[in-house]
Amino acid sequence: MPPPIRVRRKIPFFYDKSEQEFKQDKYENYAEVVARQIRLHLSKDSWKVYPFQSILDWILKEIGESKSETIIDIGCSVGRLISELANYFPTAECYGIDYSYQLLRQANDYWVDGKTIELTNENRGFKKEKIIGQQSKNLHFILAKGECLPFENESLDLVVSSFTLDRFDEPKKALAEVFRILKKKGKVLIVSPLNFQKKEHWAQFFPIENLVKEIKEIGFSIEKVEENLLVKEPLDLYGNAIHWKCKGLILSKDS
Repeated sequence: MPPPIRVRRKIPFFYDKSEQEFKQDKYENYAEVVARQIRLHLSKDSWKVYPFQSILDWILKEIGESKSETIIDIGCSVGRLISELANYFPTAECYGIDYSYQLLRQANDYWVDGKTIELTNENRGFKKEKIIGQQSKNLHFILAKGECLPFENESLDLVVSSFTLDRFDEPKKALAEVFRILKKKGKVLIVSPLNFQKKEHWAQFFPIENLVKEIKEIGFSIEKVEENLLVKEPLDLYGNAIHWKCKGLILSKDS
């Protein structure tokens, strides 16, 4: 891995994110988006079960007993999934990658430095909550774009990504980057609702057969397509929620 461009509050930047890009990125809005992500993924009292448990269970089941030395989670948000993998593979070096500095800062504070985080969101009916952080020695958080990852060719055993594929500026370029950095016989597990944000992405990747075609053109083998991974993402204390119907993809690099 090359040296970072700069480091801001322990978060290495491998993409030179401009002030304009900071202003345009909704995931840098702490009061709304970041606070919501913290409650969704880290709260112990707000939900009866973790809202994204179905994704976590599927990924851990499909990984099974495989051995991995280096793992990355692209679009890690506040780090819940990659922290679970860091515990699952205690001898592996695990990296959470995101484009949002604010999300990464919270992830690093909670999962690496073990800091207590105070949750608010009282405007959604929630009570204040303090959650005590944890410390994982094999976990690192870095700022980078999925289309330009700071890893050497064929250097990673396992790549995971959830709710990110349909958010990339250039999804196929990001997938090609994953192919570049993945070791031979390495695995990629992707979960996505395929809720693309750009008109041209709907034209290119929908329906799923189009996405599969693009993935194969990059060089991946597709081992599995999971049809119905359902996620109920709560919006408030009353129980309003977004229902996501996700696809799970398992890709491999054979040569």
